[in-house]
Amino acid sequence: MSSIDRKPHCLKREKSLAMPRSMLFFDTETRTIEAQNGGKTQILKLGVSCYYRRKYGRHTEKTSWIDYRDTDTFWNHLFSCCERKHKLWCIARNLTFDFTVLKGWKYLRENGYKLKFFHSKGTTTIVSVRGNGHSILFVDSLNWFRESLASTGKRIGLPKLKIDFETCSDSYLLTYCHRDVEIELENFKEFIRFLDSNTISRLCYTLGSTAMAAFLLNHYSKKIYIHNNEQAIRLERASYKGGRVECFYIGDKKDENHYVLDVNSLYPSVMYQYLYPSRYIQILQKISPDSLREHIVDKAAIAKVMIDTGEPAYAIRRERTIFPVGRFWTTLTTPELQYGFDRGHIVEVDTCVLYEQTDIFSSYVKCIYDLRMKCKSDGLGSFDVFCKYLLNSLYGKFGQKAEQWNKIGVCPDEPDRVELLFVEGEKRTRQIRYLLGEIFELVGYEECFNSFPAIASHVTAYGRLRLWDLIKKAGRQNVYYCDTDSVIVNKAGLFQLQLEIDETSLGKLKLEETTSELSIRGLKDYTTDGKNVIKGIRKTAIEIQPGCYTQEKWPTFRGTLRSGDANSYTVETITKHLHRGYTKGHVTETGLVVPFVLDE
Repeated sequence: MSSIDRKPHCLKREKSLAMPRSMLFFDTETRTIEAQNGGKTQILKLGVSCYYRRKYGRHTEKTSWIDYRDTDTFWNHLFSCCERKHKLWCIARNLTFDFTVLKGWKYLRENGYKLKFFHSKGTTTIVSVRGNGHSILFVDSLNWFRESLASTGKRIGLPKLKIDFETCSDSYLLTYCHRDVEIELENFKEFIRFLDSNTISRLCYTLGSTAMAAFLLNHYSKKIYIHNNEQAIRLERASYKGGRVECFYIGDKKDENHYVLDVNSLYPSVMYQYLYPSRYIQILQKISPDSLREHIVDKAAIAKVMIDTGEPAYAIRRERTIFPVGRFWTTLTTPELQYGFDRGHIVEVDTCVLYEQTDIFSSYVKCIYDLRMKCKSDGLGSFDVFCKYLLNSLYGKFGQKAEQWNKIGVCPDEPDRVELLFVEGEKRTRQIRYLLGEIFELVGYEECFNSFPAIASHVTAYGRLRLWDLIKKAGRQNVYYCDTDSVIVNKAGLFQLQLEIDETSLGKLKLEETTSELSIRGLKDYTTDGKNVIKGIRKTAIEIQPGCYTQEKWPTFRGTLRSGDANSYTVETITKHLHRGYTKGHVTETGLVVPFVLDE
């Protein structure tokens, strides 16, 4: 039996409710100069930072504000806030922008700091460094709050100011910047107060890790055993397919009203309702379908099986996840296997993994959902949103993988950057990272220490089946689009779903929008009366011809580190051409989408 490089262990309970003691919130405003590539390089014009120390022991709460117009002033203030043997949390919205405009890598290197941890992917950014007897953590507030700063301000009753950057005075720009930092400060004070007063958890670096800490602190009553069987984990990964996103119609609909319906907390609802894998038992090869069916009476399972079906209920991965009909191999979880057995769709079993199963999540979901409903009724809109975030962020931690970077040397005089090296004579590349005088190489992606993909894959599978059940109840001919936890239906579909509609009940539907016009162009590409969704296209983009847009490209850390100057932030204007061919089914002349038919 082959194993991954991880010791089997039992998840440990969380014991701490510790919160960060010292935090620094900061924001910058910039002017632009033309770059050689035609882009706009952002140069610091002014900024505001606020040091906040929470009350502890005999020390009172402390808040100190500064504004600055040069990078030296900012960094001198930041370093003065550091305390020996303590960690300073530095928080900004869109951290990459502010950190780069303030030439963060340059100042950290010059002041003798070394990298502890670096992660930047999607909206999650973490830069952890140590030196001079203390550590500094730079984190993006988007790690917890995936919303605009204007939405945050509105939620906490501190509205973001309006501004015309072309005509405003420097004094008003400073006031505007001060308000942005104030919003971040008050939002985090409120978030920490929410976590602390409700004994939920300590504040971790991301929303997902905070949710996991909350689960392990108060709701981890039945043991979960993390295994290291490589073959089982490969099967678990193959079964982890995410949400169902499909078009059932491509084109425009203007002849009647259509209705956008969302499931109230889809994933939390199935987490509350069902049992989940808690301990690996064994792998079985080439057993009969009847044997597997007997096993899942009282066990959880993941199995690679041959399906023969006329119902597009089972996900398989090709270039993307599709839901075909016909005969094909796929890897399924317990609820999908049960669904297949009940309908005679499973004809052969290749490999299966068996698990003990238990009620893992019901206590966590009930506690946080009840708290959310109470916050709503008490008019605590901010706390309501915090609960929503915590409910939706837990299960993904069990499916988490991590980049594995190995330190391979030191480079005191090399500029900070990332290089992609093509290995001569081999069909592979090497990714090298030069940061703060040290060299790191990406050697692969590995399971996190506490990951258990079977749990996460079961959650998403239950979610897909719940959505498919709603689609069938509405009548597939009455459904035009679905996305993970929502459907767009016509009047007949709405009528068929009336018994499923309840604005507050967990797992039930709520009506989000009634639209007289509906245009569906593809996945995450549609227009209703209330919104225009085009994945990858900014709201500020300009359509220069059908399907062709120009928009600004604001680089991530990956972009700045590959740009040749990690301490310079340049915004480019790019052109994006949308290729709107639908690849998850066959589009008929009438616009209806029919599933692919496979015969393997």
